[in-house]
Amino acid sequence: MIMRSIGTERFSSINPHTTYKKASTETSKTDKSGSEKKNTSSLPDRVVNKIKEMAQDGAAKSVYMGKDYISFINSYKKQHVSPDRSKLIRLLTPTLLTAKYTNGLPFFFRLIGLPFTGKMCVGATGSSMFIYDENGDEVLSYSTESGWKEGQTRAEAQFYGETTAIYYKAYKAAREEMKANSTQNYDMVASSTFNARA
Repeated sequence: MIMRSIGTERFSSINPHTTYKKASTETSKTDKSGSEKKNTSSLPDRVVNKIKEMAQDGAAKSVYMGKDYISFINSYKKQHVSPDRSKLIRLLTPTLLTAKYTNGLPFFFRLIGLPFTGKMCVGATGSSMFIYDENGDEVLSYSTESGWKEGQTRAEAQFYGETTAIYYKAYKAAREEMKANSTQNYDMVASSTFNARA
């Protein structure tokens, strides 16, 4: 096994996972203030409230996870949860282009100053590269046939799980409230019609 490092002076902020972890700390500080409904997720209260608001709007329109919600979630994930894959690709593409033939054997490396490791193979049929974060999750992969592909990290999976659960609960509650209100309105109309005939 060969380990070699690649310099990354220009890419010191590629992995903003720490921002997501800080959000968890902010939430727990806010929770201690004694608000009515405590936020038990690792997301900040403002994000949880925005998700709930979007779920209620979606319920009113009978649209589950509409375009605005998907756009908001993906934007937040890219800024606060995901590693900056585009910077990683810009950093690693020159390495791929200048890679030496390894007869298909894996070449392992570590990115200096960043929490990423990688494996690269250069054989007769082309090149492949796999980039892993500090948890061992595959962040990116490259092959000559398919180019660059993203892999989902545990932090991203946790984020999607939490946001989906928050949205689902708020959407379901809003729909149940709408249904209860429409049943009440129907009962009131029916009783007033009944009284008018009496």
